[in-house]
Amino acid sequence: MNINWSYTLVGFIVGTCMAYSGVGAGAITTPLLIFLGVGSNTAIGSDLLFALGTKIVAMGTHLHKRTVQFSVLWRLSIGGLPGAIIGVTISAYMHKHLDINQLNGILKVAVAIALLLSAAGIILNRRLSADTAARTNHVPTLQLAVTGFFVGVCVSITSIGAGSLTLPLLLVAAPSVALRRLVGTDLAFAVVVLVPSLIGHWKIGDVNTGIAASLLIGSIPGVFLGTHFVSRLPERWFRGALAGVLVVVALALLPILPHPKG
Repeated sequence: MNINWSYTLVGFIVGTCMAYSGVGAGAITTPLLIFLGVGSNTAIGSDLLFALGTKIVAMGTHLHKRTVQFSVLWRLSIGGLPGAIIGVTISAYMHKHLDINQLNGILKVAVAIALLLSAAGIILNRRLSADTAARTNHVPTLQLAVTGFFVGVCVSITSIGAGSLTLPLLLVAAPSVALRRLVGTDLAFAVVVLVPSLIGHWKIGDVNTGIAASLLIGSIPGVFLGTHFVSRLPERWFRGALAGVLVVVALALLPILPHPKG
């Protein structure tokens, strides 16, 4: 298995961003792989494997720091697991009934839409830098389950949403829980939905282990660096800049302008 060091550098950057802000893996990695010439379906499947490995490590560091809110996690999971399974079923259907060019086109649009939703969630939420202590364990079960279902479907189809969609939605659904605890919970929930998503895409044949390994080698030290800074640095400006990047990448993926004829 050959290691691509450009992917390794991307993995380091993504791992740092993800552990620091709860955003990064799918929202950055999948579009970057597409721009580097990787097919949309392979980029999504490989990113799922990479994201799972990275987020298992990140989840472990947050468990050690006791920043996972289990009362929120299980409520998200009861919707997230069936959502991920349904999303994989949709992906398998598209693989079976579409040719590769149609599939890549649809997946690019799906990724772009997921990025725009992620950016909107980050931009519109006003409580991105708050860090209050958790005041209550009373959290809405139905709202969190629906949130988990929506994220599960999105992640299993596009590989995007485990962090960039979940965290802004959690800030609305569970406003009494401290932000850093929501970041830890977000990472733990990502592991829950990534497992069935990855199994489905592995069976479809979308996963390139070489790409995932190159990304993972760089991401693990990035995760430890990002977790080190999570309680030390302000994140408002960082997340605002990230939202802007997501919008630019989404617009580049969308077939808005016709390609010039040569």
